[in-house]
This record gives sequence, structure tokens and C-alpha cells, in this order.
Amino acid sequence: MTRVHALACAMLLAVPGRSHAQEPGPRAALVSVEVRPGVVTVGEPFTVRVRVRASKIATIKFPAVPDSGDAIEAIDPRAIEDAGDAAAIDRTAVYRLVAWNTGPRTPRLADVAVMVAGVEQRYRIAVPPVVVRSLLPADSALRVPKAARTPVPSPSGAWRYWLLGGVLAIGLGWYWWRARRRRRARPPKEVEAFAAASDAFRALDGLGLAEAGEPGRHVIAHVDVLRRYVARRFPSAPESLTSRELVRALGAADFPLLPERVGALLEREAAVRYAAAPIAPDAAVALACEARAIVTDVQAAHVARLKAIDRGPQRARRPVRR
Repeated sequence: MTRVHALACAMLLAVPGRSHAQEPGPRAALVSVEVRPGVVTVGEPFTVRVRVRASKIATIKFPAVPDSGDAIEAIDPRAIEDAGDAAAIDRTAVYRLVAWNTGPRTPRLADVAVMVAGVEQRYRIAVPPVVVRSLLPADSALRVPKAARTPVPSPSGAWRYWLLGGVLAIGLGWYWWRARRRRRARPPKEVEAFAAASDAFRALDGLGLAEAGEPGRHVIAHVDVLRRYVARRFPSAPESLTSRELVRALGAADFPLLPERVGALLEREAAVRYAAAPIAPDAAVALACEARAIVTDVQAAHVARLKAIDRGPQRARRPVRR
């Protein structure tokens, strides 16, 4: 605890501050300052008490709380304590402060103004410094900081070209990946109906089912190719129809051949497929050739119809007069 005794106060009174009046007042005032505690840690509150004792007719004006200079700030408003008697005024202003930096710190307070009989005198407040200690423990490792590194040299202008090249490479890679993904997601192009049927017939020739002792499978496979081709050329005659239903559907679909021709082939094939009727290899080859012939004739009629559509309607020719 630090206290400014009466002798120090008398020395302060000997050199009063600036006054609004030309002559001093009839009676002087006694001012003392007290700091509790004198040694604190960072963020620990401490109290500054400014005590003024003056005549009963005096008016005392204490300074406001200090600003945040020197890393010291007030945490509570200024408090006033009155302990005077009938003969004098004994008033104390209490400032509760806190410091945020280590080392000796001195709170800065303005002057105390005492007015007696219209004469004002100011008394400078000399606050003893407060020692602020750190909360951190002492460094026992005695570490010596490394020397400062040399500044990083500024990059040359070539980095712009490297950056541009990297951006272009990333863009090209992204474009290639998107194009490849789009090609994979695109459905495969469907093969033309007659080309698909021709490929299937060639594959059956390679199997040689009739020569291998399976004439029934030879007929069934050729009829399946025929029905698949007819279903693609005439959507109203799908593969799920029975032989009789298929004949009726082909008759109503402007089929270029006689539907009964297809119906006779399907009746023979149904007996082999569902009734396991025996069939000779020569008969199986003949039925397979009939299936191929039907596909070829329907394709020829289809090509002729397309050519007629391309030519458009033809004008009737005038008879030649002789």
C-alpha cells in the first residue's frame, strides 16, 4: 500500500495548479492519494483513493475516471465516500481500475478542483505507479530465438505462364472427361433391321445346327429372326403375338406378301417348338430358307416403297400422236 502523507500534501499545496481566480482562497485543502495494492497481475483490479479534506463551505469536484491511456482502464464508475464532520468536509473518490500491460503503470487523473467562497483552486494528483506482473510462468528453458530469415525473393514473371499452362491443362482435361462421359452415356446406335437380320442369319450358318443333329433348333432360330425383323418393320405385329394373331395383324398392316405364307411357316415352327414334333434335317433347312426368303422379299418391297416416296407423285404422260 502507498500513501501520500500530510507532508507531501503540504508540498502540493505550496505549488497549486491553475486557478480561475487571481488570489488563493482563504483556507487551503488537504489532498492525499492511496493505491491498493501496489503490485498486481495483468487483469487484476486495483483501487486508487483520492481523499480531500477542506472547509465546510468548500465545494469539491473530483476528476472523471481515467481514459484507456497506458493500458489502464476503469471497470466501475467513480464512487464517492463521505466521512466529514461539522467542522470540515472529508470526502474520498474511489477509482477501481485494471491494467493490461506488464511493468510499472501510472494511472492518469485530472486535477481536483476545490472552490471556497467563489475562489477555485486546482490540486494536481500524483498517483504512484503500479507494478503489473505477467501471469505467465518464468521461462526456465532459456530458449534463444532463431535469427530472422532472409526475405523470400519475389517470383519472376515466368510464374504467370506456368499458371496459365496449368489452367489450360485442367480445362482440357475436364473437357476430355466430359466428352468421354457423354459418349459413354449415349445409347448405342441401333442397327438397321435388315442388316441385323442378315447378321443373325450368318451367325446361324456358322453354328450349323441342322448338320449338328439339331434341326428343330435350326428352324426355331430362323423363325425368331424372321419375327424380330417383321416386328421392327411393322410395329403393329410384335413378337408376342401368336401365329394366327400375327397373320391378322399383317393383313391389316399393308404387308407386301400374303400373310398366309408367313402363317404356314409359323404353324410348322410352332409344332416343333411347343409339341416337339420330329423334323428331318432337309425339312428344317427348307423351312429356314423360307424364313430367309420372306425377309428378303419384305425388304425388297420396303426398298421399292422408299424409292417411290423419294420420286414423289409422277405426272401422267400424254399420248404421242402419230
